[in-house]
Amino acid sequence: MINLDTGTAIAFVAEESNLRYQLQSYVKNQSMVMTQTAIAEFRNIVQTIGGEREQQRGINFEKYIVIIPDNPSKRALNLQPTRKLGINDIIILGTGDNLGIVTMTGDAKAIRSASNQGVNFIVYLHQPVPLKGL
Repeated sequence: MINLDTGTAIAFVAEESNLRYQLQSYVKNQSMVMTQTAIAEFRNIVQTIGGEREQQRGINFEKYIVIIPDNPSKRALNLQPTRKLGINDIIILGTGDNLGIVTMTGDAKAIRSASNQGVNFIVYLHQPVPLKGL
């Protein structure tokens, strides 16, 4: 299993995302999971900002995702939210941590903020990709 955060899911569906193929190659033959928090964020962002093609790609993308309950690790719950590490980041990264699986993310600031507090998550870090509204 591999845990996808909101930004990674967006990278999969964003129009003109060159990163999509690299991410697909990495997750090949692995179950992709998203926490309840991540999928809710993803749906909200795609419906609010995404264009018609991105919205349709988002619907199709969800067919390949297993939605799992939020269940962050104890050490993640001990993190203090900051400007760069929000409570949703803690929940999403912490759930992957609790399961002992890699979380794919483009949020280097959140990872650094957690690391500065002594918590190093197992992550696959990639460049963020914004929605184009197309």
